[in-house]
Amino acid sequence: MTRTDGQPPAAPVVRGPAGPPTPLLWLYLQVVGLVGAVGVAVGSMFFYGNRPLAQPYREAMLRCARAHDVDPSVPAEFDATRTMQFLTCMSDPARVRGLVMLTGGVLLVVGLALIVVLTPVVDRWRLRHHRLASPVAGAAQRFADLCDRQGLHGRHRPELFVAGPSVRQAFTTVRPGGRPLVVLPAAVAVAYRDPARFDPVVQHELAHVRGRDVRWVSAVRGLLWLVVPAVAVASVSETRAVGLPEITVVTAGRALVLVLVSALLRALVLRLREHEADQQVSRSGDATALVRLLEAAAATRPHHPGRLRRLFARHPTPQRRAAALRAGQQVSVDGPMQAAVTGAVTAVVAGAVAQAANALALDRDLSVLPASLVGVLLGFGLTPALHRRALTGAPSRRWLPIVAAAAGLAVGGFLFPTGTTDGGASFPTGTNSLGISLWFAILAALASMVAVTACTVLAGLAARRGLDRFTRLRRGLTYLTAAATVTAICWPLPALAVGLEWPVSIRAWLVYALPDAPWPWLGLALPTAVVALIGWRRLATRAALSVMAVTGLIGASLASAQALTNPPATLDAAVALLQQREWICALAGWAAFVVLALGRGDPGVGRALVAGVGVAALTGTSQFVHQVVSGRTVDATLLRLYVGVPVIWWFYLAVLTTPVLIGLSALAGRLGQRPDPIGRPARRSGTRARVWQVLAPVTAALLVGAAALVGLPGGPVPLPTAAPATTAPAAVGVPSPTTVAPSANASPGTRTGADPGRMLTVAEAGAAAGAVRAKLPAFWKPEPQQQDTGESRSVVKPAACRQLATDDYLRRIKPDRRVDEIRGFATRKTPSSISGSTVIVIVTSYAHPVPDTLLDEAEVARAACTRFTATAPGGAPVRFTVSAQPAPQVGEESWRVRYDLASGSGSSKITGTTLYGLVRLGHNLVVVQLTAIAEPPDEAVFEAAVASTVTALSG
Repeated sequence: MTRTDGQPPAAPVVRGPAGPPTPLLWLYLQVVGLVGAVGVAVGSMFFYGNRPLAQPYREAMLRCARAHDVDPSVPAEFDATRTMQFLTCMSDPARVRGLVMLTGGVLLVVGLALIVVLTPVVDRWRLRHHRLASPVAGAAQRFADLCDRQGLHGRHRPELFVAGPSVRQAFTTVRPGGRPLVVLPAAVAVAYRDPARFDPVVQHELAHVRGRDVRWVSAVRGLLWLVVPAVAVASVSETRAVGLPEITVVTAGRALVLVLVSALLRALVLRLREHEADQQVSRSGDATALVRLLEAAAATRPHHPGRLRRLFARHPTPQRRAAALRAGQQVSVDGPMQAAVTGAVTAVVAGAVAQAANALALDRDLSVLPASLVGVLLGFGLTPALHRRALTGAPSRRWLPIVAAAAGLAVGGFLFPTGTTDGGASFPTGTNSLGISLWFAILAALASMVAVTACTVLAGLAARRGLDRFTRLRRGLTYLTAAATVTAICWPLPALAVGLEWPVSIRAWLVYALPDAPWPWLGLALPTAVVALIGWRRLATRAALSVMAVTGLIGASLASAQALTNPPATLDAAVALLQQREWICALAGWAAFVVLALGRGDPGVGRALVAGVGVAALTGTSQFVHQVVSGRTVDATLLRLYVGVPVIWWFYLAVLTTPVLIGLSALAGRLGQRPDPIGRPARRSGTRARVWQVLAPVTAALLVGAAALVGLPGGPVPLPTAAPATTAPAAVGVPSPTTVAPSANASPGTRTGADPGRMLTVAEAGAAAGAVRAKLPAFWKPEPQQQDTGESRSVVKPAACRQLATDDYLRRIKPDRRVDEIRGFATRKTPSSISGSTVIVIVTSYAHPVPDTLLDEAEVARAACTRFTATAPGGAPVRFTVSAQPAPQVGEESWRVRYDLASGSGSSKITGTTLYGLVRLGHNLVVVQLTAIAEPPDEAVFEAAVASTVTALSG
């Protein structure tokens, strides 16, 4: 779109069609990915907000959690075997949730496609009211000449539409059939005899046509039309599900940030599109006329928007466009905003895909899917921009896109913390934990800094070779290598995010599972591509070979000496020795990498990567040969342990160190002296001296560290022990009435030796109250309880029911010395379900016998009240229906009542049941209360609690 104010004096010189425009397709694909990610999140919220879908899922989660005694939210109780059994149990219900999430993503993408299809129809309807009454024949002829010079023919040749005075800006759209349509204001069309005013405007619009993205841009303009309503629907759905007071700041913040990222992406794409069209005009003709036209427009409307407004502006100001053309800036490949938005969208899309895929295949490890998606988006989305940036010859601030992309990925990681969701219904990720979101954001920022650094190094290496017949091949190799390297870097991220809650487990995973997986081996594409881009001759310098020889010799000697001087006597000692030798080999390669990367005037990071992996592999090979000579059988496992593991550990050490090395170089000002990562040494003798000056302290550190090292930092990691074999229990109901057999006729249980004819001690009363623990299934866990001895402040209606509702009849017992002990047990609560049961046992022992009229008074209170409503201060009213129940046949006298309760109405209605029983036994009174919310009460658990407590009090 071009402003048309002003009259520049000079006419442009049209040269003919320029080269193809800078491709922006990957930016449009980011728009599609962002819309799909929002759709996945909205689908998840719809699933949880729809009771017919969510209720079976919650019941299945409760059933599986109880069946396998799993509560992953408690790190101390994590068990891999039971967790896998739980995931297998939940695979079918989770698949339904995954399909709903996937449907949400598809529907929003289809909505975006409808916007693309319908926008031409809407534009046609709008333009029919703005057509100029009389055609401008000269303008049409001049327009056709410019189209011919730009090589636009056939279906790609645009049509001209001259609009009336109400249209002040030129723009390009498409007709319903797909043919481009250039709309010119009448003020421009009538100036066709003045090429200085007519030609720049038309050339700018034809540049949009040559970019072949006129239809795509409709999707960009309509991005917020989909994202904002979708976020609003998700927020309303969550409000209905949990209530407005429960909407957390984290959830609201995520929704706001998601809208901001969408707005930034839309503004970025539209601004880059305008700048790229200006660059096309500059490349195909004289840009002076366009610059003067823009300056004239800026003078007519001297508007200077603020920084925040410029960030979200869909069009750059005429002043900025003119300044970019005068300076010859490639705005489309410069600036940190592109890296930041790309990083944020990458993290959001990868997180959404990971959540949908994990739901569709809950019992499978799909961690490589989001990692590979990040690799593709950064490798083929951001690396080309970094490559074009390096080609401009001014990469002195190459740390800027690294930091920007890290910030963007941190924002995306906050929105979609992959692998850390707690299974709830919080938009958009399922977790409302601020700690989880921030922790994953920090991990994503660190991982992205490492990944983008690797992409920057590769882009610099590819740009160094210049343009020749192999340029396209090198670019393709660079992008593929970047994608593979980023995949290897990001693959451990979900495991680290989850495993950091269990430090012992994550250390075992790093030592055993990480090197055994195939995906880290993708990282070796990085040094392989360096060899292809630089060539062996430029790599194998005398300085590099000497550093490799020294560090390799030191590492191999230390590892072999460790094996000879400390022969293992036990399996644990053998494992510790193996880890020491692997770690020494990896450190030797890392030392060579650091020495060559820091050597002033030396080859830099590219050559250091090849040297480091070579040292790690050769040192590991020496240990492999040592084992073969010692009599070990040669097999693939032995080769993997002594060669593969050090190489993998070296790779992660190297990529983690690379941003630090580039940062140190930037602080030292070396990037300005040596802008490329593969510069040749200026003076061979001086270089060699400086290399050895750096090598000496690093080698000393390697010697001291290896001598005191025991495996990985923190001590050797023992072999992971398999979880105890457990037989999968039968399917458990919610809850199963056969979970616990009634204890009236069952085994007598634990006897405390208590005498019901006297007041019990605190220990005896506590043992009796806790006797039911042995009778409960595994998914029942102790839950601390406090007995309410004060006056109840709840409002009970009708007032006649207050005695029953507040247990006033128990307070009529004569105050005297007594012992009160209370024990509580509850079923595991799943994050996405309110279902659960609690059993409370209270044993009260008095200095005198319990009055035999107590239970009669309780029955009188029950008979006087069949329904009542109780409202706690600040709470919602709870409706109770009272019914008599057969008393348990235990103790001297017993009594039982049932309360069916309900709160709320409609889709937010919550129901429950309370079974309440009293047993009198000499000086002791037993109170058993079982409350089940959103599930049937387990009669067997209630009877077991009564029977086991009475048995324990029976002496």
